[in-house]
Amino acid sequence: MSTPLVSPALLPTPAYTYAEFRSLVAILAAEHRTTGPDQTPGLIRYTDQNQVHLDRAYAEPLLPALLEKIQHLSAPEEWLVLGETWCGDTAHLLPVLAHLAEKSAGRVSLHVVLRSEHPEIMATHQTEGKNSIPKLIRLDAATGAELGVWGPRPAAAQALSRELHADKSLHTNYVVKTMNTWYEADNGEAMQLELLALLS
Repeated sequence: MSTPLVSPALLPTPAYTYAEFRSLVAILAAEHRTTGPDQTPGLIRYTDQNQVHLDRAYAEPLLPALLEKIQHLSAPEEWLVLGETWCGDTAHLLPVLAHLAEKSAGRVSLHVVLRSEHPEIMATHQTEGKNSIPKLIRLDAATGAELGVWGPRPAAAQALSRELHADKSLHTNYVVKTMNTWYEADNGEAMQLELLALLS
């Protein structure tokens, strides 16, 4: 679990550590619920299924060059990640971000905020006019000043998502399965390379 670096007054409320977010996913899955106002069977099922994706993604290898960069940041950072328990993209990407924060030698603290609980943050961090998640917001740990953003997906995954959603004949389950297959094949590399470029 990340060590808090930023004053609690600078964090939105509620904000979950990664361990707390994982606990939330497990609790909701056991109770057949999910986050957000839409308690549909599909979103509830995805919340349960995402536990496997969260476990797998956390075990993905971290790029040594990115770790080196993060461990030598000029100033400590707070990483806020907008997500939801039902979101497959969040399940594939958040664990890698959390693992990076944990291995940052105290330079990065990470918290998760739910899109449904913080519409004002989401409204100012949209992608192509949409509330797409996950969205990483990098903050200066001392001041809370925004340093940059990333998300909601690596460029190749974003292109695939656009292509799939443009075909209205595709069932949602097919779209989800195709995206899951892409993430599993990528093994966390695309996002890490993009973060390395941003931090450089």
